[in-house]
Amino acid sequence: MDDKVRVFRAVFPDKGRTKQLNEEEWRVKMPPIQCLFLNVEPTADVRLRFKSNGEDYPPHIPNHITKVLELHFVRWELQGLNSFYNDPYHFSLDVRGTIHPERRGKRSWLKNQMEMKISFIVSPAMVFVPEHVLQDALELVRWFVYVSSYVLTFN
Repeated sequence: MDDKVRVFRAVFPDKGRTKQLNEEEWRVKMPPIQCLFLNVEPTADVRLRFKSNGEDYPPHIPNHITKVLELHFVRWELQGLNSFYNDPYHFSLDVRGTIHPERRGKRSWLKNQMEMKISFIVSPAMVFVPEHVLQDALELVRWFVYVSSYVLTFN
């Protein structure tokens, strides 16, 4: 947990899809998502910060944990959706999480918790879009959430 780059590489192992921007931030190209006529290529800038000795820990982290790594997806780019969410559309995605070591007896592992908030405002013109197309668009969002959580949880 002391090496931020090593922890980042454990979470996002594909070096070809990541780039370090500065000491705290990396750009991550997520796997592309395809749905109907849309091909979305999500890219996120992820900020990593260490906290230690119980100082300013999120409420779900016990104070006896020696070090916590906070992840915050500070910027998103959804290439392929640009024409779909221009004004008067509004799309907001906020992802935050923590990673910390967990121990029981002689066993230890990294435990993570992620929180994702998605909000959007839809144009009144969307009433003219067939319902099955809207359902497919919602499936795209659900797929994006699934892919993002998979990348963060299992890699």
